[in-house]
Amino acid sequence: MDFQKPVIVYTAATNLEAHLIVEMLLTSGISAHTVEDQSGVSLWAFGTISQFHKPNIWVDESTAQQAADLIRDFEEQRKARNTPVDGAGEIQVSCEDCGKTTSFPSSLDGTTQVCQHCGAYVDVGELGWDEDFGEPED
Repeated sequence: MDFQKPVIVYTAATNLEAHLIVEMLLTSGISAHTVEDQSGVSLWAFGTISQFHKPNIWVDESTAQQAADLIRDFEEQRKARNTPVDGAGEIQVSCEDCGKTTSFPSSLDGTTQVCQHCGAYVDVGELGWDEDFGEPED
């Protein structure tokens, strides 16, 4: 990636988040690169100390506004998903592994979560891609 004028467009909370956002930008046609923070300086018993752990995302200045718009949309979707909606119900999910039922807020509809009883992955609500792949199972 040759950037004519590299700029930091975002500082992620974690290295993993930085890589996910870079992949989102690359998928959208924006060249991006992350510089992970591997320093142990900011580590302590409860996570990382703010303002020390800074995994940065770099883009070319010519695409910075487009990248910022995509990242803003990403953050708005994450905030909406994590904010409980008043009056919205819960989704009951039966685990295929242990058979027990777990309740999830409706804001998690269409996601994959972890069963609170056995730790297995469960699909919450309807995942829109079920019909798109391969032959149906018998």
